[in-house]
Amino acid sequence: MSSWVKTRGATVLYNLRHTFATRSILSGTEVTILQKILGHSEMGMTMRYVKIAEHYNVEAVVKFEKYRAVKIQEAEEKMGMVQ
Repeated sequence: MSSWVKTRGATVLYNLRHTFATRSILSGTEVTILQKILGHSEMGMTMRYVKIAEHYNVEAVVKFEKYRAVKIQEAEEKMGMVQ
C-alpha cells in the first residue's frame, strides 16, 4: 500500500472522528462522556469540540434574531403599525 493511500486514509478517519465529536457536542452529549468515548486522557483535548460548538450556537442565534426581526417588521407593516 502506498504511503499516499495510508496518509489519505488516516486523514479521512481523523475527519470522521472530528465530525462525530463536534456533532455529539452539538446534539447535547456531555463532555465527560465524549471524553471517554474518544479516549482522551486530558479534558482540554475534548474541550476544543465544545469551543467549535459554541461558535455554531452563536451563529445560529444571530441568524434566528435576524429572521425574527424581519418577521416582526413584516407583521407590523401588514397591520399598518409602521409609519
